[in-house]
Formats: sequence, structure tokens, C-alpha cells
Amino acid sequence: MPTPFTHLAVAQRLLDDPSLALEHRELFRRELGAFLLGNVAADARNESGSPRAATHFYDYAQDMDERMPWEVMLQHNPSLWEPHDEAHTAFVAGYVAHLSMDEIWSRQMVGPQFLVRDWATRSHRWVMLHVILIHMDERDERQLAPWQAESLAAAEPHGWTHFLSDASLSNWRDLVADQIRPGGHSQTLEIFGARANRTPEQLRALLDNPSEMDAALWQFIPQQVLASTEADMYSHALTQTAAYLAEARIPAR
Repeated sequence: MPTPFTHLAVAQRLLDDPSLALEHRELFRRELGAFLLGNVAADARNESGSPRAATHFYDYAQDMDERMPWEVMLQHNPSLWEPHDEAHTAFVAGYVAHLSMDEIWSRQMVGPQFLVRDWATRSHRWVMLHVILIHMDERDERQLAPWQAESLAAAEPHGWTHFLSDASLSNWRDLVADQIRPGGHSQTLEIFGARANRTPEQLRALLDNPSEMDAALWQFIPQQVLASTEADMYSHALTQTAAYLAEARIPAR
């Protein structure tokens, strides 16, 4: 799934997207830390040890049904239709954006391009799935505005979900914020290297070699396919965030 840096880059775009109602964009800016945390919170399962289905509301081992994951989340947790306050509203909206992005990534990229298509060995495809995510991650980290780290670090969860504790959310918040602070060190290569059974040095050498990237990845998954998928991810995150906010009972200021 896309990394926290990719999710934060999308959150940053949403803040200025006129397709979202001005009142909602202003809410996100008032509660910026909560909105940013919502956009990365689902991956706090790595911190909490929760199974994927508990935070993303679908599992790779099962076909995704017709319902969108965020709709499943709200069905299982109907109290999220009535957030406690504006910070909670911004957090849940960000969470909806995250799940919507991951949904498109699963439906349009992971499933058809890496699981169904037999363009290389299964182990090679597994490594390349991580490589394409690192490619996106490093591009998106460079796009993050300087205010992101401190804004994210300022978020203070207060019972925002029943399936992720405040402690897990806070620990994940700090782990992400520390990486994007000035002078911070991204841990993406180390984390993904361990998952893909590659050293950070091996991944770095591949990513820095355009001809090797073409031979190992881009000839099979053209960059135009990635661009199209990412456009659909953003569009879906935008429309589904707006859909949640249109139906949620947002507390009065």
C-alpha cells in the first residue's frame, strides 16, 4: 500500500482543492494535525500489531466486496458518523481519504498488475511492488511542505477510534513526523527492504539505475499505468471524503 509520505502528499493537495467545499477545507486547516493523522492512521496497525482487516476493513486473502472499505468501517463503527468535535471530524475524513486511496491501489494496481498478471516470478513481482511504492514515496516526500511535520506532531487523539488506541496513534504519529522533520531520516528503505528480503543498499542501487528500473519494472508496469492509477486514487479520495462529510453530523463550532 502507499506509504505515509504518499498519503500526506494527497492530504496536502486536498487542502487546496476547490472541489471540496470551502467550509470543509477551512475545517481541515483549523484541525490540520488531526486531518494529517487521519490520512496516515490506518497504517498504525504496524505499530499496534492489528491485522489489516481491523484497520483497512478488507483483507488481501479475500476478494474486496462491492462496498468501499470506508463504508465497511462506518457500518462497523456507526458512531463515526457523529464525531465528537471538529478535530475528530477532520481525523475521520482523513481516514476515509486513506482507505479510498488504498482501495484503488488494490483494485487497479496490486490485483491486476502484481497478482493476476504473470509477467515475472512471484518473488520478483513482490520485490517490484515494494520498489514502485518506494519510487512514489521518495517523490512524494520531496513535495511535503515544511509545516507538515510540526502540524502532524501536534495532533492529540482522544478516543477517535475503537480499533486503534490513542497510544498506537500517538506512537505512529511520532514515527512519521520524526522522519519528515528537517534533518529527519526516512525509514522506508529499511522497512520495505526487510519485507522484500533486500538490503537498503540493494534497493538504493536499483532505484538509482534507470536502465535497471526499466528492465526490472517499467517495461512490465509502464509509468503511464502508474500515473493513471494515481490519478484515480486522488479522485476517489476526493469524492469519498466529500461524501463522508456530506453525511456526517459535524458538530457546530
